[in-house]
Amino acid sequence: MKPKRFVFLLLLSIAALPVGAQQLDQVKLAIGYIPNIQFTPLYVGMEKGYYRDAGINLKIEYGFGIDIFSLLAAGRIDLGLSDSDQLILAGSKGMKLRAVFQYYQKYPVAIVAEKGTVDSPTQFTGKTIGVPEEFGTSYIGLKLFLAHYGLTGKVKIQKIGYTQIPSLLSGKIDGAVVFTTNETVKLREMKVGFNEWDIKDFSDMVGSSFITSDKIVADRGSVLDRFFKATKRAMSFVEANPDQSVNIAMKYIDGADQSQRPFLKASLLATSELFTSPEGFGYLDPATYRDSIRKLKELGLIPSVYDPSAILHQLGS
Repeated sequence: MKPKRFVFLLLLSIAALPVGAQQLDQVKLAIGYIPNIQFTPLYVGMEKGYYRDAGINLKIEYGFGIDIFSLLAAGRIDLGLSDSDQLILAGSKGMKLRAVFQYYQKYPVAIVAEKGTVDSPTQFTGKTIGVPEEFGTSYIGLKLFLAHYGLTGKVKIQKIGYTQIPSLLSGKIDGAVVFTTNETVKLREMKVGFNEWDIKDFSDMVGSSFITSDKIVADRGSVLDRFFKATKRAMSFVEANPDQSVNIAMKYIDGADQSQRPFLKASLLATSELFTSPEGFGYLDPATYRDSIRKLKELGLIPSVYDPSAILHQLGS
């Protein structure tokens, strides 16, 4: 009787431990950028204990140039937060990767020009548009813009790194490819008069998503499902409490201070607009992915159209 009583008491003592003292499942997430206001739901989830409540210990790895897809394929991380257009490219090469939770429901890229310099897309003919890199989401956004307005082959493209605003205001370029959550917010804060053409206004190209591998879905799908349910809880908090959310995010962003707070809040509000979907946070829309695959084929970036089910697996629903 004594051994059984001892086991029973031990189980009771384990059950009585506070959540933080219990064993948590670690989730390793890689982001190919630096700590930033656009990742506020993750910071809220950590700060408010949403991940802990879900039995998750979140570890984030940041860094420019991180090869998220290779890390996933090698099983060194559980998730990557990356651009879904790049996942479509990877899917065309047969990589066994999947979007499992949509972060941005809309494409966050725009083309901007100072008012009086270029006031309509056709006025870009013969002019120069600066783009950070000649690959990736910003470059795809530029190609979509040029194709939509019949400007392909009629505009000079210049690689400028992430110097869009100084390059634009100095006259080095006539237009710039920017992100609607960053440079357009800064231009408004600087009270610069500019024209803006958002890709999302004429294209349903998919935004960024959380991506993992087939193997990780099979091995850790239930863990990731809990992670995304907690993330949805955090996204709801951010949407309802932007001021508190900015305060939380500033603890995680290197060098953030009160002088930057107006910009950070405006950037967060612009970011939050990209989260929303009639089907709820995180929804992966097969129709949007199908259209995006078709568009990337038309742009010559993938060899053929394929079924989006090959790169989608909904979690967190």
